[in-house]
Amino acid sequence: MAELDPFPATSSPTHRQTGRPVHLEVIESFLAVAKYRSISKAAASLYVTQPTMSQRLRRLEESLGFALFERAWTGVRLTQQGAYFLPYAAQLMRDLTNASAVLGKHDGPRPRSFAEVADRPHKIMFGVDNWLSGRAVGAVVGAALHTYQVDDFWVTNRPASTLIDLLELNQLDAGLFYSTGQDYPIDTETVGTEELVLVHPQGTALEEISAPALKELLARYRFVLFDNPVLAHHARITTALIDTYEISRFHVVDDYRTVKALIGLGECVTVLPAGVVRDRRERQDTEISSTRMPGILPEISLAVGVSETGREHGVTGAFARSVARVLTGEGTEDARSPEGAEDGVETEEG
Repeated sequence: MAELDPFPATSSPTHRQTGRPVHLEVIESFLAVAKYRSISKAAASLYVTQPTMSQRLRRLEESLGFALFERAWTGVRLTQQGAYFLPYAAQLMRDLTNASAVLGKHDGPRPRSFAEVADRPHKIMFGVDNWLSGRAVGAVVGAALHTYQVDDFWVTNRPASTLIDLLELNQLDAGLFYSTGQDYPIDTETVGTEELVLVHPQGTALEEISAPALKELLARYRFVLFDNPVLAHHARITTALIDTYEISRFHVVDDYRTVKALIGLGECVTVLPAGVVRDRRERQDTEISSTRMPGILPEISLAVGVSETGREHGVTGAFARSVARVLTGEGTEDARSPEGAEDGVETEEG
């Protein structure tokens, strides 16, 4: 069997989905109808007319491209697509409510923590793919603190696709993320690679490291697939794996802890980047096992992206090289070295 091609030409989605913008009042209306299972009751709860509510739902369905509700004599109920969409809509409204609570005007004194968050003074903002290991986070923090002596910075953990959006929007200076090698709207530099590993129950072993042996094992277990995963940015790899090995039985989850539980109970297997299941400086996860499949499973790249704002703040290729040195165990260098002094991360205070 031919080696798995992680980037088939027939599946090359962009990092951003297209479609018309959806207004918040439309999302709010969708959630109300889902709650009351009635368009008239939902309209009354939001103090709008029933025709207005129906029009909002129609706009949302047209924008998404699928029906959210089924109409019946008992009222309305969510379609399968609507049920899938609902938690993301609810999370969006919750996130906006939380942001408003922090940033909005309020009577009376506010806890100081609110002011510290809302008036965040950090000049340098970094992002790290939240599927990267603690070692990767340490590489970014170490590069900022020790190589360039930047102590006024902020680090956020987000899915790779979100990091790329934030970098393009100039809301991050730099980000470290798993990369599938596609073209990005920001300057990127590959700083390392990580192998994909087979993750399986303890005591399970392949007779040999080969494509036929892998296919036989995958046929015996359900394959764990992430539901709109934080690895969605790398879905092309999963798609190629499913097609190549003709995987047909799945267990869909949305959390890595569930993955560990299912595999630990001997029910499932999956394929993940090695750093997700083990830090190369620490012991492998004791609840599950992983097996290297060199030449069978592809490697995935680690990339540093830098935004236009990042370049204005002095974040250049030297930062990426510093992260690479930490990831490969070569350590960091003093900020006052010629390289660090010339194109490192600098603040206005120097």
